[in-house]
Amino acid sequence: MERFGLQAVGFLLSIVLARLLSPREYGLIGMVLVFCSVGHVFADSGLSTALVQRPANSADDEATVFYANIGAGAVLTLLICGISPLVARFYGQPLLIPLLCVLSLQVFLSSFGIVQFALLTRAMDFRRQAIISTLSVLSSGLVGISMAWSGLGVWSLVGQSVTAALFQSLLVWRLGNWRLAGRFRRASFQEMWPFSSKMLASGLLNTVFENLYNVVIGRVYRPADLGFFTRAQGLAQFPAGFVTATFWRTTLPAFARMQADMALLKVSVRKVFRLLAAVHFPAMAGLAVVAEPLVRCLLTDKWTPCVPYLQVLAFAGMLYPLHALHLNALTAQGRSDLFLRLEVIKKVLTVLTLVSTFRFGVSAMVWGILVLSVGCLVVNGYYTRKLLNYRWREQALDLVPAIGATMVMVLAMSTILYLKLKTTGAFLLADLKNPLTLLLVQMAVGLVIYGAIAGLSPMSAFVELRFQVRSYLGYTPIMRAEGEA
Repeated sequence: MERFGLQAVGFLLSIVLARLLSPREYGLIGMVLVFCSVGHVFADSGLSTALVQRPANSADDEATVFYANIGAGAVLTLLICGISPLVARFYGQPLLIPLLCVLSLQVFLSSFGIVQFALLTRAMDFRRQAIISTLSVLSSGLVGISMAWSGLGVWSLVGQSVTAALFQSLLVWRLGNWRLAGRFRRASFQEMWPFSSKMLASGLLNTVFENLYNVVIGRVYRPADLGFFTRAQGLAQFPAGFVTATFWRTTLPAFARMQADMALLKVSVRKVFRLLAAVHFPAMAGLAVVAEPLVRCLLTDKWTPCVPYLQVLAFAGMLYPLHALHLNALTAQGRSDLFLRLEVIKKVLTVLTLVSTFRFGVSAMVWGILVLSVGCLVVNGYYTRKLLNYRWREQALDLVPAIGATMVMVLAMSTILYLKLKTTGAFLLADLKNPLTLLLVQMAVGLVIYGAIAGLSPMSAFVELRFQVRSYLGYTPIMRAEGEA
């Protein structure tokens, strides 16, 4: 619920901003976000993950991470501002100098809350995180909308980002229960560094390469082209990011408690694997089918060039939570060395894909992302197979029910789209030429078809899904108690 509330609020606010701003302004901000994202990774330095993964932490351990985060955040903010003239020269956009200097403040401001969020995640206190994250996104979103309404253009996106970091740090200190009690100890830092350094390297690689497409598109093509790409990416990441972040944060502490029992860990990984596919596959495939009416309804026709990108990125995003699940199984076992090795392999694949596609346009690059996502799933699943004996055949069979049900749903939704192209009047009292009507009809058909399959199928993936839903709603108190135990 924390992730859904946060993503929903952020999504709605971003829709309002997208209607007020132009693709070019989104392209400009997309050019510089990579530097702040890298700054966040360095400010964290993998130490927050160490606090979550370790069996126990002292007050000095927590204080050591806190002081290290603050120091790194301050240095990185100054460094990012210092390189802003080089960034502006690289893109040929002088406006990026003040934009990047102001935007870099978010790195320093967010470093004050890293330890608190890590400890809340360790304690699985997602209720408190829900309040903090949602309030900060809502407040900063209103600031951004007010600035955009006043005609401040791209500065409204900068204001939104900086105030989000400020509000989040203030709220976590106000509503969190952690207070600085220890002192910085070099021994604590040295004890955590072998694990956290590899997580830092992995996070740095992942962040740089996640933003590599933004850098190349911004350098080679127009700012508006980057704006269309980032908007399609943002829409695709609404469900994909929500599910990935939810399972990343909940399965890591849960799996860490099972690290001594490999058999139990494998059972748990398989169960989550099936549940993820059963929930996430239809959501992303449905997003691809309804992409055109969705964009026209939410963002207006000026954003329709992003529709083909969104359709392909939605299918690539189907696999993102599965990537996170494989990596969490490694992290929970303390195997940051293998985590780093996988990241290096995937980044090599990313470079090869990008080099092979960027000359042929943004569309070719987007298709390359889809191929890359499939390849990375195989790479991430290698050590899960090796360490947990979760064989390739088992992994494939666990995905079959969700894939089959999703294909049936997509076929039904696509039939509605075909009727829209053929009809000139009404269909079942609904004018399918209207994008809102088409969107609602397609979504209703998809929900009914997939819901019927999930509700009636005897396959284990759907049996587990029904059990989880009923348990959450309190319909089966005995089974719920067993699940909690």
